[in-house]
Amino acid sequence: MRIHRLEIQAFGPFAARETIDFDELSSQGLFLLNGPTGAGKTSILDAICFALYGSVPGARQQGKRLRSDHAEPETEPEVVCEFSARGRRFEVTRNPQWERPSSRARSGSVTEQAHTLLREKVNGAWVQKSGRNDEAAAELLSVLGMSLEQFTKVVLLPQGDFAAFLRADAKERRPLLQRLFATDRYEAVEQTLADEAAKARSAYQAAVAGADQLVERATEEAARHLAAEDMPTQPLAAADLIAAFESSIASAAASVQHAATRGQEDLGRLRETIGRRELALADRAALAELEKLSVEHRQAADGHAALVDTLVAHRSAELLASPIRHRDQAALAMERAAKEFLDRIDAAETHPLYPAFVPSRPEPDHAGQAVLDEAAGRLAAELGRIRALLPEEQRLQSARSEVQRFERRAEQLALDLAAAAADREQHAATGRSLQEQLAALAETPDIGLLTERLEQAQHVREAVADHAACRAKTEAARARRDAAHTRQLACKEAWLSLLEQRLDQAAAELAATLAKGESCPVCGGIEHPQPAVAASGRLVTREQEAAARDEHAAAEALYTEAREACADLEQELSALVSRGGATDATEAAAAVATARASLDHAVAVRDRRRELQEHSAATTQQLEEIGQQLSALAVAKASADSELKAGRERTDELERKLHDALPDGGSLHDHAASLSRLDQLLADALRILAQHRHCGNALDQAEAELASAIDQSNFATEEEVRVSLLAPAQQQELERRHTAHIEAGQRLVVLESSEPVIRARTALENGVALPGAGELDEARDQADVLDRKVREHQVRHGVLAASQEQLAAYRRGFEEEQIRLAPIAARHELLQSVADTVRGLGENERKMTLTTYVLAARLEQIAAAASERLIAMTDGRYSLVHDDSKSGNKKSGLGLHVSDEWTGQRRDTATLSGGESFMASLALALGLADVVQAEAGGVDIETLFVDEGFGSLDEQALEQVMDALEGLRDGGRVIGLVSHVAEMKQRIGAQLQVTKGRHGSSVRTVLTGVA
Repeated sequence: MRIHRLEIQAFGPFAARETIDFDELSSQGLFLLNGPTGAGKTSILDAICFALYGSVPGARQQGKRLRSDHAEPETEPEVVCEFSARGRRFEVTRNPQWERPSSRARSGSVTEQAHTLLREKVNGAWVQKSGRNDEAAAELLSVLGMSLEQFTKVVLLPQGDFAAFLRADAKERRPLLQRLFATDRYEAVEQTLADEAAKARSAYQAAVAGADQLVERATEEAARHLAAEDMPTQPLAAADLIAAFESSIASAAASVQHAATRGQEDLGRLRETIGRRELALADRAALAELEKLSVEHRQAADGHAALVDTLVAHRSAELLASPIRHRDQAALAMERAAKEFLDRIDAAETHPLYPAFVPSRPEPDHAGQAVLDEAAGRLAAELGRIRALLPEEQRLQSARSEVQRFERRAEQLALDLAAAAADREQHAATGRSLQEQLAALAETPDIGLLTERLEQAQHVREAVADHAACRAKTEAARARRDAAHTRQLACKEAWLSLLEQRLDQAAAELAATLAKGESCPVCGGIEHPQPAVAASGRLVTREQEAAARDEHAAAEALYTEAREACADLEQELSALVSRGGATDATEAAAAVATARASLDHAVAVRDRRRELQEHSAATTQQLEEIGQQLSALAVAKASADSELKAGRERTDELERKLHDALPDGGSLHDHAASLSRLDQLLADALRILAQHRHCGNALDQAEAELASAIDQSNFATEEEVRVSLLAPAQQQELERRHTAHIEAGQRLVVLESSEPVIRARTALENGVALPGAGELDEARDQADVLDRKVREHQVRHGVLAASQEQLAAYRRGFEEEQIRLAPIAARHELLQSVADTVRGLGENERKMTLTTYVLAARLEQIAAAASERLIAMTDGRYSLVHDDSKSGNKKSGLGLHVSDEWTGQRRDTATLSGGESFMASLALALGLADVVQAEAGGVDIETLFVDEGFGSLDEQALEQVMDALEGLRDGGRVIGLVSHVAEMKQRIGAQLQVTKGRHGSSVRTVLTGVA
């Protein structure tokens, strides 16, 4: 990466546009960047960082004041950097955020956001790559391959920072190395391994707990079924203990099973004895039941014969029951038809039109039939005439409804016309009022101008507040500057006084070193008759003079720092005065209030005018709509009046026609409905009269059939038939008694040949005695007791068998847990060992974490690269050595020692002198640059800047350092040295000189021959 050109405008202390041609400076490969303190040497380096990364290093970025206060207010801050990297040439232009003076207001400003423009030179022409901040930043980061933190350590070598890095301990070196080499992924590996080890530990503990739980369950299971003396007494392994429990439970189950089998055999023999005794008793009971049934069957034989005769007579009478029932039903139907006919005639006589059609009351005979037929014919003719006129009546009703609707519409239209006329008058009055209000409003002020005035007043008020704070800070800074100046003068006077005394006492100081018998270093004599003495009686030592000189140097540095801080605050105070900061705070607040009130009034007037204009336009639109509505209503009113007149004429005509058809008045529809009801009543009467005639014919036929059936039967009269017939309940009862008698006889036959009766008669013939009831009950009680014991043994055996199966399951589960536990334990042990090792624990003898190990490797590379240059700078005396040894209980890895070839010893870097520390720091910075460069992808760094520190070197050391820097120019590399040392100005012909003035700093390039 090589920088070719840098342009700076209104940036830092540079007010005008300054152009630096680094290609011109690189003609000698080494150039000097010099200038007085505060001139802007660091700002040039900041401009390079800002152009490439949009930010400046360290705490200077926090100030957010990149724009030069020396520049004209309208001058835009800008940095342009042309560079080449990875064989490509780019130009990046950046503008930081800044406050531009408002073009519309007399005071105040507008914030301009940061801008970036990235171009690439392709085939001799510049091609735009991006105009967005984020896209350009991503493209530049990809091309450079380094972050800002790395860039400031590789290209801008801050020797002072590396001096601190050189003397720091391992804990202080670690953060810088972590930022440079991005070791986050190794820390993530450490955390991941720790997490995995924790998971493996939890899995291992869970597996062990599972196995232990199985052993506890097995112990509890055995304790529930075994006595304490049956439990194992000797300590056993977990697997053996479960097996012992299983064996004990199996033995107990076998013993209980044997007892249950023996009890079942005894119970079987006892139940056989009980069964024989119960069978003998049952046989004797069956014989007694047979004898009882035989007696009862013989006693019921006479009554059963009379019952059979009654049933035979009933079955004969049943053959004549159907003709009798048919004759009775026909007579009842004829009687019902006659009654229903007369009821219909009574109902018809209540109808108001009945007398007009039926002159006399009809009876259920042929004469009544003739009267009803004539009346029905006349009624049908009248009903047809009335129904023909029904449509005219419906048209009359429709015509009357239309007339009513036309009347309501005409009335509503008249009301709508009146309301619309009143509404038009009201809107016209509103329109006139709105025009008057618009005419009375004043012209709207320029709101944009008032807004700018308010912003100006607010900026002045802010400047007044900032001015008061800055003035207080400035006064305090002036006091600190004056105090530091007074102390610096006092320290200088004290130092010069001591120096003068020391020079005056040079002879006395030399005399103090003389010893008796030794030669004088001045005259060579061995006798010293009159040694010089100090005038005051006390010598000023070299250490006292050096301490005074150091105190003066420190006081001078504090004074310089206080003076520069005070100058910055005075410059800021002047800027605030130019922005109106000297204005009275009350006046500034009043100006803001006045500007805000004026703006609020203007906005209110503008809003009121808009509101009135919109209301007036809406009122005009509504007036037009109301006029159109009035025209439409007038047309509709005329049409409604015409329709109303025509409807009334149609109604009058239909009313005359219906009056002719129904002189007595009333509704044709109601009259037709009344005729229909009467017609239906007469039709019902005719239908029932026909049914009456049919029932008479059926009665005659049924009586003839009944007489014929009686003549052909064993009965003489109908009354004898009715007496022989039984009611259904009586018949069912006699049938049941008959069936029961027959079944009882059959049962006696079966019992006579049954085995129980035969065994009982045989036992009586043989004289066998029956067992007593007490003997049988005693045997049953013994069987119950024995049965309970057998069941208890069976239940106990089932429980023990289930326990044995459960213990076998626990044993198999424990064996499976042991098999599953083996790989889990191995994984836990492995992960825990690896996690402890990468975290510097366990068997890690150096207590070095993985991240520290990686950083130690990088530090070892840095030390090796730095030693190549340090050896050249120190004539082969010094080299830097990485040290990874422990110190007490502290973790090792990031130690750094210096190796002295003259003494062959290694020692701490803090023991180096000032010049030696500078050379070691410079070598360390160059070595770090080489390592970071390789880490960033091998980007070739062709432009380097080396910070201050050369003043601490003697002539020989400076010569050696310059030789080392000269070696860096190999391959076309350009080295820029930042230094105040006068000898450097004489040695380096190419110089970039920065000068400062009241109106800002400037730069110029000086190219001369080397002195």
